[in-house]
Amino acid sequence: MNIEIANRLVELRKKMGFSQEELADKLGLSRQAVSKWERAEASPDTDNLICLAKLYGVSLDTLLDTEQSIEDIAREVKEKKEDIGVSKNGIHLVDNEKGEEVVIDNTGVHAYKDGKEVDRKELDHESRGWKIAKSITFSVLMFSALITYILLGVYVPKGWAACWVIILIPMIIDSILSSISHRDPGKFAMPLVAVAVYIPLSFYFHIWHPLWVVFLTIPLYYGAVSPFTKHDDDEDKDEKGKDK
Repeated sequence: MNIEIANRLVELRKKMGFSQEELADKLGLSRQAVSKWERAEASPDTDNLICLAKLYGVSLDTLLDTEQSIEDIAREVKEKKEDIGVSKNGIHLVDNEKGEEVVIDNTGVHAYKDGKEVDRKELDHESRGWKIAKSITFSVLMFSALITYILLGVYVPKGWAACWVIILIPMIIDSILSSISHRDPGKFAMPLVAVAVYIPLSFYFHIWHPLWVVFLTIPLYYGAVSPFTKHDDDEDKDEKGKDK
């Protein structure tokens, strides 16, 4: 949405005496969704445009009238189709075409649909935005792990030999994200966790035996989650269901 239409939405809302919260309540949306319209960061869908026009007592032509050229509008739509941001607050991805958002921060993974927070199960578990979020997260964590490993290797005794397992941490986190996105605990990389625990503790405390028992947690974990694990035939059924 261009700034001209966004400003008109602000003017009409204020003319009717609505706050953003009041308008959001009337439309059944969040205040954040209304705020994004009025900052030209997102566009109302067709149903919401019809509701706004009726609520403000204007035609759709009046609501959407703009002097912007078709080329400019098309360019803005292309640029705003997906928005990706990485900051100290986390990773934020927006698919304006689908009205979906994925936010990964220190409180976990949050999904939004049309301005409302929803359960991850309601979104496509392997949407483009989710794949990009995992890719960015993995790249950032792997780079951080490599730098940390080099520093530990230089300054910590036996660091080069024992601390290489820190490189496994991004893979472990990636497996956590995969298990969340697929809703499948079987995708969690329990063997990597066992190795990450066994190697450094054994090097520094010389307890190669009996610490090897940590590897027994691998079959115990997968045995415990097996009732909730998706197998290849289950995934094939899911894909066939989507195709239908």
